[in-house]
Amino acid sequence: MSETPYPIKDWEQAIKQVKSVVAARINTNSQGIIEEVHVLAGAGRAPKQIVRDVESILAAQFDLQIDHKKISVAQVEEDEEGTSVVEVSARPKLVGVTLRTVNGMAEVKVELLKGDKLIEGLAEGPSSAHNKLRLFVEATLKALEPLTLGKLLFVTEDVGITQLAKQQIALVSITLIASTGEQSLTGCALVKNDDREAVVKATLDAVNRKLRFLSSN
Repeated sequence: MSETPYPIKDWEQAIKQVKSVVAARINTNSQGIIEEVHVLAGAGRAPKQIVRDVESILAAQFDLQIDHKKISVAQVEEDEEGTSVVEVSARPKLVGVTLRTVNGMAEVKVELLKGDKLIEGLAEGPSSAHNKLRLFVEATLKALEPLTLGKLLFVTEDVGITQLAKQQIALVSITLIASTGEQSLTGCALVKNDDREAVVKATLDAVNRKLRFLSSN
């Protein structure tokens, strides 16, 4: 199908009816064809089962046949009462990071969860090793722009991976520009499995306090 009379929000709302699903985000191309389906779900069910349920509900309600390879499922832990931790958290949470390199250029996408909403940021630039880390900072800040209410501007200053007590640490330096002037912010995160994810978490560590201030006003 190249066109459909159904709006994307209806599709996303239908997916949210699937058991364990917390949030859904659908990306389409210029012809209205679904290219990506991003699903955030609790950890109580197998991702393959969630994918099958998403396929089934879109087919049943909208006659949409979706290749299962286009559906990605990210899962979050649940607390003792069975409530997804991210649902009650005020802080943006990392959902996923993507890096594409073509002809010496890199494209980075960072996906975050704020409440029950998926937000994403994109950044592009030369694919040198250092600049790719910088792009993960910039993509994270792009994703956060809707949360700043136009009151704050974050500018990437530097990023790096350093060694401390036999552990690798991601360090990020950011300048905050606001009506009251400039302020230097720094954040850090332990590199566990992926230095890219650590850079995103270090960026969030640097700016979360300012975002909490906005949320409380």
